[in-house]
Formats: sequence, structure tokens, C-alpha cells
Amino acid sequence: MKTDVTSTLERTLALRSVPLFSDLEPADLYAVAAVAEDAAFAPGEYLGVAGDLGEDLHVVVRGTVRVEHGDPPHEFARRGEGEVVGEMSVVSRSPRAASLVAHTDVRTIRLSRPRFESVVRDRPSVGLSVMRLLADRATEATRSHEETTAHHG
Repeated sequence: MKTDVTSTLERTLALRSVPLFSDLEPADLYAVAAVAEDAAFAPGEYLGVAGDLGEDLHVVVRGTVRVEHGDPPHEFARRGEGEVVGEMSVVSRSPRAASLVAHTDVRTIRLSRPRFESVVRDRPSVGLSVMRLLADRATEATRSHEETTAHHG
């Protein structure tokens, strides 16, 4: 992983198009961007490993991330521009349920757990957006499990 250097304004513009942050006022969005960091990953590089405690969530700015679990790894989702990865472990404070692997060159905006928690405390609308996102991900995981079971059952 390497880090890029972009301005807080550039991060603000990128975050504005992300559903998780779209309800924020411009000043709040700028505050989130100010505490975030840029990260870049080469194809095959891990953003997070299943079983590890997730300390960061990533907003995908460019590229595609594979979400994998199992041994051997099974891809059950792909996340692209404007989508968030790593949020489940950050919110639940539990080990990652899946690995996050750069499928292409990936650029993200990374928020550490403490900074993310601070954002949620200061801006309750982000907490509500996270709850919606987690509900969507739970539904997606259930569907993926049902499809896998139907194919192997």
C-alpha cells in the first residue's frame, strides 16, 4: 500500500458523491475529508484480511475491490467507485468476516476507526447512513449464502 497526496478539497469532492456521506452539509463533509487519508493499492494487494481486526474503512475512489471469504477464497462481491469497504468490522469491533483485495489499481479515502467514531458522534446523520449500509450488506450476505447453498445443496 502506498499513500497519495491529495488535498482536503479533493477528498471532499470525492466524498460528496458517496451515499454514506451524501446527507452531510458541506462543512461537515469537509471536516470528514480533513481527518481522512489517501491510500493506493496495487492489484492483488490486501486492504483487509479476514480474521484481522478491522481498524480502517475505505471509500473506493478509483478501481475495483474483491470481497472474498473461505478457503480457498470465494469472491462474493465487488465494490467500485463510490462504495465503502471495511465498515462492518470497524462498526462491530470484531474480526473481518471477509478479505478485501484490490482487483485493479485501487485508490481509496481511508478513515481510521477512532476518526470514523468521532465523525459518527459529531454527525448523527452519518450513523444513520451506516445503519442503512449495514442492513443492505446483511441482506446481500444472506442472498449470497442462499445462492451458495442452493448451488451446493
